[in-house]
Amino acid sequence: MRNLELEMEAYRKANSYLYSKHIRNAEEIIRVALLQCKNPAIALSGGKDSVAMAGLVCKFCSPKIIWNDSGLELPESKSIIYEIADRFGLEIIVAKGCAIEEAEAIGRGELSRYDKKVINSIDTIINPVRKALIEHGIDLEFVGLRKKESIKRRMLLSQYGPIHYSKKWGIKIAWPMMNWDGRDCLAYICENNLPIHPAYLMASDPAMARVSWAFDTAREAPAETEVVRRNYPEIYRKLREAGLCQ
Repeated sequence: MRNLELEMEAYRKANSYLYSKHIRNAEEIIRVALLQCKNPAIALSGGKDSVAMAGLVCKFCSPKIIWNDSGLELPESKSIIYEIADRFGLEIIVAKGCAIEEAEAIGRGELSRYDKKVINSIDTIINPVRKALIEHGIDLEFVGLRKKESIKRRMLLSQYGPIHYSKKWGIKIAWPMMNWDGRDCLAYICENNLPIHPAYLMASDPAMARVSWAFDTAREAPAETEVVRRNYPEIYRKLREAGLCQ
């Protein structure tokens, strides 16, 4: 298993100016966002972006945690969520999705994997999270999204800026990590002794690795299915029963 701490220490030293600049920029976005809300939350998945963001936001406030437990999360993600909550004394709000049920419906042929609500994660992510935000009176959510990850995100930030009202979520959204690189997130986690998902320690390129669903019903990726079979046999069994894996 790789020594990520040594790698990230070297990264911080080699990129100290830009790394520090990204931290200052994120902190300023957080400060400004907190002036615009009374009941903030952080979207926490257990991945590097959201964990690094949690460490930053918790320097300024005690937000609620919104955890979208879709039903197909990697098992280790839950322990990361609860470790963050325990460390900073935060309340966890679970937005429960129905990914397994959706996968079973796809396996039975009752639902197409190309259906818009599947592709857009309406029942697994969007609706459960919106419901949680409304029920708990959240008026701003910090998200660990980075603009380098997609053209769509860059266009959105260019048009609306890092703090804006989101029709998708029905509240204001703040993007403190928008300028960060994946390595910045890992470096910040290591520097501040934040919990790190074991998936990154197994990845050939941790900065590019994504900690998301164990299996995405909107894609067919044999290599990913094999990873699930080897490392998460219980999830693999459920997917086989649903007819999504051989």
